[in-house]
Amino acid sequence: MMGMLLLATAFLLCACGEEQARIDTPTVHVLNQDGTDVEKSAPVSAAGGESGHVVTLTPATGYEAPLIVEEKSVSGGKDRLDSLKKKKKEAGLDDASVKKCMEKQKGRYMYDMMDERLRPLYAEILLILNAHEKDILVSAEDAEDLQTAFLCLFQDHPELYWIDGYSYSRFGNAGNDLFFTFSGKYTYSAEECAKMKPQIENYVNLCLSGIPAGADTYDKVKHVYEYLIRTTEYQIGSIDNQNILSVFLHGQSVCQGYAKALQYLLEELDIPCTMVVGKVHGGEGHAWNLVNIDGAYYYVDATWGDAGYLSGTNSTKAGREEINYNYLNVTTEEISLTHDMDNVVPLPYCVAVEANYYVREGCCFTLYEPAVLRKLFADAAAFGEGHVSIKCIGEECYEMTKDYLLDNKEIFNLIPGNVSSVDYTTDDQLHILSFWF
Repeated sequence: MMGMLLLATAFLLCACGEEQARIDTPTVHVLNQDGTDVEKSAPVSAAGGESGHVVTLTPATGYEAPLIVEEKSVSGGKDRLDSLKKKKKEAGLDDASVKKCMEKQKGRYMYDMMDERLRPLYAEILLILNAHEKDILVSAEDAEDLQTAFLCLFQDHPELYWIDGYSYSRFGNAGNDLFFTFSGKYTYSAEECAKMKPQIENYVNLCLSGIPAGADTYDKVKHVYEYLIRTTEYQIGSIDNQNILSVFLHGQSVCQGYAKALQYLLEELDIPCTMVVGKVHGGEGHAWNLVNIDGAYYYVDATWGDAGYLSGTNSTKAGREEINYNYLNVTTEEISLTHDMDNVVPLPYCVAVEANYYVREGCCFTLYEPAVLRKLFADAAAFGEGHVSIKCIGEECYEMTKDYLLDNKEIFNLIPGNVSSVDYTTDDQLHILSFWF
């Protein structure tokens, strides 16, 4: 047996703590019928009613990239290599199984966009992780190949909740050739995963069963977005918060849990979706999603749609809460106002707006239209919603609408007559006006 020099070097690629820069969201004001306009002084929830509305985002998103541990071997040798080849074959990683696995990956964003040379390695790693295998020979040429293939797979496969990273060993033989073995860092055994499978399926079935008959792709994405937010509480330090279990089993998570859960649910509906990673302006690590709706790409950030995250509170949710739709199906230009992407493969420049929430819901305006505004508020009051958000295209439309509703106090001619004050926010970046009454 050869001697092994194990160097346990941990590389935490990206993580964020709880003390990060705060990110300001539009300040909530109260406009009274007598014309006075005051700023609310404290962050409160986005649910409306007595609790008020959003002021600031919570300080940290809770995203952590996978942990990579390198275990170096100073020498390998032909006998060691032959032994590892035999073990790989016994584990079922022959050419046929790898090729079959590669075929199944077509259509996954990261797989399709990655270097073709690394696709067999991607498939090998996936087969290893699905079987909970360890120390299996892989076709990597260097450690960077391993990292790239794993990160692409990690963002493509939300169902792999039982891993939080990987370790590898690097061997050198007499001819100075390098070869690598790969091991998943498993948080749950195969037996434990089998026991949790019914609970996962129960959540998924409950969510998807609520989709109305005849729903198109946009409706399905919106339903999943809303269901996920309403059944999940944003909670730093929650159990399993980097994977789907935090949402499906525990109802508490952080950004990566939200993103992976949304991805898992949309894939169950055959809607292409992948996880995107990067940072929010201010430097904290974050995760969100890229979704393909009817052939066009959009960005979705379910974490930023959650009232618990936005308010910085961790109170238990009760009943129907208002949801922030500002980041449901948005363009690259819009997401880039607050998010910095740091992806392992190139991301598309998203320009489509047809499936944007405000466009689809008839709340997006290119011109100042008082008659349409009156109908929006009348419909909201008729359904007892007490909340209206409006998105304006262009500075001129935004300023005219804001002047009409706020400076001229026409808002009080649009809401029920017994309301003497209205809460509102103005988002000068996204040109969105939100009202609660």
